Amino acid sequence: MPLLTRGWSHDVKTDGTQTFLTPEGLGGLRHRYAIRSSSEPAWRAWGGHPSEPHWTARFSFGTPTTLVAAFTASLISTEPLHRTVQDVPVHTRSALYIATTTPKQPHGDTPVAPPPPAPVAGRTR
Repeated sequence: MPLLTRGWSHDVKTDGTQTFLTPEGLGGLRHRYAIRSSSEPAWRAWGGHPSEPHWTARFSFGTPTTLVAAFTASLISTEPLHRTVQDVPVHTRSALYIATTTPKQPHGDTPVAPPPPAPVAGRTR
């Protein structure tokens, strides 16, 4: 699982749950693989301390596995998220890492700009 390759821990309990935690313990994903009730979420993700998370996401038993996989992939993505400061809630702005965007560099030996034109032989005035 990609979470493990990013340093997340994994704990499986005999009660039918498995939990993945971020390396710093400030987020996680719990999966109930032995569902007792369809009213309980099969998957629960959170950011922040488990007892007082900043956000949570819940997926029911009927949620396609591909959707849960895409969600968890977004949790570990290193791709920058482009937002303006105004898009981020005030109480979480202290956790922001602000970076400037840089243009993508061309690959291979392709020059960035064409070379200057060669001098033309001929008469001058």
